[in-house]
Amino acid sequence: MGPDGPHISGPILYRPLLGPARRVGLKRLPQSARIQAMRPRSSAETRRLFLEYFRERGHQVVPSSPLVPEGDPTLLFTNAGMVQFKNLFLGLEKRPYVRATSVQKCLRVSGKHNDLEQVGPSPRHHTFFEMLGNFSFGDYFKREAIAYAWEFLTEVLGMPKDRFHFTVYKDDEESFQLWQELAGAPPEKIHRMGEKSNFWMMGDVGPCGPNTELVFDRGREHCTCGRADCSPALDNDCDRWWEVWNLVFMQFEQRPDGSRIALQRPGVDTGMGFERLVAILQGAETNYDTDLFQPIMRKIAALLGHDEAEMREGAKLVAYRVLADHSRAVAFLLADGVLPGNEGRSYVTRMIVRRAIRFGKRLGFTGPFLGELVKVVIELMGEHYTELVERKDFILRAIRQEEEQFERTLSAGLERLEALIAQLKSERRTEVPGAEVFRLYDTYGFPPDLTKDVATEHGLVIDRSGFEREMERQKERSASRKAVISGFARVADEIISEMPSFEAAFLGYRPGSERRLEAEEELFDAVILEGSKLTEVQALTEGAEGYFLFKESPFYAEGGGQVGDRGWITNLSRHGKAEVLDVERDRAGVALHKVRVLEGEFVRGDRCRLEVDATRRKKIMRHHTATHLLHASLRKVLGYKQGIQAGSLVAPEELRFDFTHLAPLAQEELSEVERLVNEAVLADLPVTITYETLEEAKAKGAMALFAEDYQGKEKVRVVTTGEPGSPFSIELCGGTHVRRTGEIGLIKIIAEEGIAAGVRRIRAVAGTEALRLLTEQAAALKQASALLKASERELLPRLEGLLKERAELESSLAALRTELLSYRLEELLRGAESLDGAKLVAVQVELGAEELKQLADLLEARLERGVVLLGSAERSVPRGRAVLVCKVSDALTKRFHAGEIIREVAKVVGGNGGGSPRFAQGGGPQPEKLAQALEEGIKLIKSRA
Repeated sequence: MGPDGPHISGPILYRPLLGPARRVGLKRLPQSARIQAMRPRSSAETRRLFLEYFRERGHQVVPSSPLVPEGDPTLLFTNAGMVQFKNLFLGLEKRPYVRATSVQKCLRVSGKHNDLEQVGPSPRHHTFFEMLGNFSFGDYFKREAIAYAWEFLTEVLGMPKDRFHFTVYKDDEESFQLWQELAGAPPEKIHRMGEKSNFWMMGDVGPCGPNTELVFDRGREHCTCGRADCSPALDNDCDRWWEVWNLVFMQFEQRPDGSRIALQRPGVDTGMGFERLVAILQGAETNYDTDLFQPIMRKIAALLGHDEAEMREGAKLVAYRVLADHSRAVAFLLADGVLPGNEGRSYVTRMIVRRAIRFGKRLGFTGPFLGELVKVVIELMGEHYTELVERKDFILRAIRQEEEQFERTLSAGLERLEALIAQLKSERRTEVPGAEVFRLYDTYGFPPDLTKDVATEHGLVIDRSGFEREMERQKERSASRKAVISGFARVADEIISEMPSFEAAFLGYRPGSERRLEAEEELFDAVILEGSKLTEVQALTEGAEGYFLFKESPFYAEGGGQVGDRGWITNLSRHGKAEVLDVERDRAGVALHKVRVLEGEFVRGDRCRLEVDATRRKKIMRHHTATHLLHASLRKVLGYKQGIQAGSLVAPEELRFDFTHLAPLAQEELSEVERLVNEAVLADLPVTITYETLEEAKAKGAMALFAEDYQGKEKVRVVTTGEPGSPFSIELCGGTHVRRTGEIGLIKIIAEEGIAAGVRRIRAVAGTEALRLLTEQAAALKQASALLKASERELLPRLEGLLKERAELESSLAALRTELLSYRLEELLRGAESLDGAKLVAVQVELGAEELKQLADLLEARLERGVVLLGSAERSVPRGRAVLVCKVSDALTKRFHAGEIIREVAKVVGGNGGGSPRFAQGGGPQPEKLAQALEEGIKLIKSRA
C-alpha cells in the first residue's frame, strides 16, 4: 500500500488468513468458511454468515424486534440493535441467555445525521436500514468482543487487514493494547478520541462506557475533506473513512452527581451497519450500488423505459435513490402495522410515502407505481423477514389506497394554493407565508417543494424558515402525544430485586392450578405511590390505599390486553380485610396488587388469604377465548393468512378487538364472522394450554402477534382452540381462558368502527353479557312497538312507511323553498343596482345558510356580470349568528374578490370569513349589526367599481 492508501476498482476478492488461530478462546474456522471468504457475497449470504458465526460461539440468535419499540416512549422507532435489549442492560429483565446476536431492522427519520431530506442527495443516508449486532449481558467483555469482530471481518469475510484503522476512547488503555495484541495493529493506526465520539451513554444516568470503532480506508481517491493529514482522528465525516463496526463496552454506571462507578457485570453492545458492510464487500461506490438497492432501481428503470445512462443523470439519480430507499421503509412500516395517518408514527409513514410519490412524479410516473417497487422489496427480503410475505396483500392494498388518496389531496391542495396566490398578488405581496406553506403540507399533504414550484411560476417565493418553525412546533406537539409507559417508573431496587416476575408468581401458570382462584400467602411488602415512585410503608391501615406484593398469587396482573383481576384479601395474622381494586405490573414485570383497606391493618409478613372475584374472572375468561375465535374468524372471512391483531381489551363487560384492515366490513362479512364464532362455541371445542419453544409453536402455525414479547424465552405459552391436528385457532397468549368453547355461551358483535388509519375495531359481548344485551334490546323493541302501535313483526314495514312519508314531506318542503326562492329572485333582480357595466345585489334575507348560498348562485347566474352580497340572521344558535355570502361573476374577478369582500364585511359582525375570488362565505356572533355590515360591503364594492 502506497502513501495514498489502497486503490479500489470493482469488487474486492479477499484472501483469508489460513494461518493457525492464535486467539485465546476462539475456534479455528472450518474449511468451508475460509473457502467462502475468497469471493464477494450477496447481502443475503452475508446476513446468514453473521448470524451463523455468532450462533456457533454460543450466542442466542434473536429475531429482529418490530420498528415500533415496545414500552419505550423515548423512541419513535427502533433505531439500533440494542433497543430490544435495553431492559436487560438496565437489570429490569432476565432472559435465559447471557449472549445474543441479531439483525435488527431500524428506522431513522430525524436527527443530526438522519434528515429525511438528505435521503437521495446523499449517497449514504437512509430511512430504513439493518443493524448487525452481538451482545453480552455480564458474560464476555473487551477481549472477546474485539477478537470476534476482527475474526469475522478478516477471516470469515476476508477483508484486508491493512485497510483498517481503529478508534478508542482516550482513557481506554485496555482496548488500545488489545488491538495491537489481537489484530497486530500498529499504534499509529489506533486513534485516541474524546467523549464526543468514543464514549457512549444510555442517558444522563445509568450504564455507560467507552466504545471502539473499526474504520475502513476506502483510499485517497475517496477523500472529501481535502486535507493532507486526512485521518479518522480528524472526525470530520470524510468519505474516505467508513465506520464499519462500533463496539460499546458498558463498563460504568453514571450517577446523578456526575461520578461513575464500575458495573459489577459489564456488558457489550455492538452495531454494524449492514448496508455499508455490503457496499464494501461488493466493491460498490455507494450503498445504492449494491444488491440491496439495485434490483429496485432496475425495476424503476424498466417501468419508465430508462437505460443505465438516463438512470444515472444527476437529478434522476437522486429520485431513483429516494424511491429505492423509501420503498423499503414503507414496506417494513406497513408490515409492522404503521399505517399512513396524521399523527405520530403514522405521520412518518405518510410523509415517506408522499415524498416517494413526489419524486416518482418528477421521474415521469403518472399513476400508482409504489406497489410495484414494494413487490421487489418483498421478493428481496421476504425470506429473512417473513412478515413481508405474510402481509404482502395488506401492504400493497395500503400503498394503493394512500397513492390514490394523495392524488385527491394534491388536487385539493392545488386549488387552495392557487386561491392563496391570487389573494397574495391582489395584496401586492411576494412571499407565501410559512404558516400557509405548512397548512398546505399538514392539511393537504402538499409538499413545500411543490408549493415552491407553483409559487415560482407566479413570481413568488415561499417563507421556508417560517415553514420550518411550524414543522418544529408540529414535532413538539407530536412528541407530547407519544404514549407514556403504563405502570410505574420503578419500584425501589431493594424491593424489586427480591421479587419474582409476574410469570413466576402467578399461580394460574402452574400445572394443575390454571384456574385456582384462592391461596394463602405471606404479605411480602406494602408500598404506596409517591409521584412516580413506590415507597415502602410499615403498615396499611383502614381507609388507606396502596399496593401489596406477594411472591405467589392467584390474581392475574393486567397484560396482553386482559384487565387485572379484582377480589379480596383477608388478614389471617391479625384483623384486616382489603379490597383488591386492580393488579398491575411495574416495568420490571412485578405484580402490584392495588388495594383499599376496608377493615383493620396489614403489616409485612402477615399471613393472608387471597380470593379472586370468581364471577368477574369467568366473564373475562369467556371474553378472552372469544377474542381468539373472533381473530381466527376475521382472518378467514377477510382472507388474511397472517395475524391482523393491532390491539385488544378483554374486560368483564365486553371485548374490544382492533385489527388492521383498510375498509369497513360489509354487513354480510360481519354476519359471517358472527356465524363462525358461534359455530365454534356450539362445537364445544377443547381449549388446551401447552408450553413449547417459539420455533415449535410457529411451526404449528401459532400466531405470534407481538413477537417481541416472547423473544428470548425458553418456552412460550400456546393456547390452542380445537383439536391439535386441525385447530380453529392457535396463538401465543398469557391470558386466562375457558376449558371448552361451550362455556362461552352466545357471542354477539355490538359494533364495528374505524379508530385510526387502516385500523378497525370490533366490540362484542359473550355469555351473561350477551344475554343482558339481548334482554335490553328485546325491551327496547317492545317499547318501540308500543309507541308505533305495531306488532314487532310489523315494526319494520311501519318504520319504512313513516320514513317514506317524511321523505315526501321534505321533498314538498324543498319544492316550496325553491318556489319561494324563485319569487325572491325576481324581486331582487328588479332591485339590482348598476355598477359601471355590472350589477350589484346586496340585501338581507331571512334564509338558512344553504338556501342563502343557493340564492346567491341563482342571482349571479341571472346577472351574467354581477356581484351578489347576501346576509341572514340565523336563529338556530342560542344568541343568533350572522351569515354572509358573496358571489362574483367570473368576468369581474379582476375588479372584485369575493374572499376579500367577505373578510372585511365579516369583521363588522365580529367574525371572519374568506374564500376564492368567485365565492366566499363568513359570519359572526353579532347579527344585530348585519345591516351595517351590508352597508360596508356596498361601499367597498362601489369603491372598486
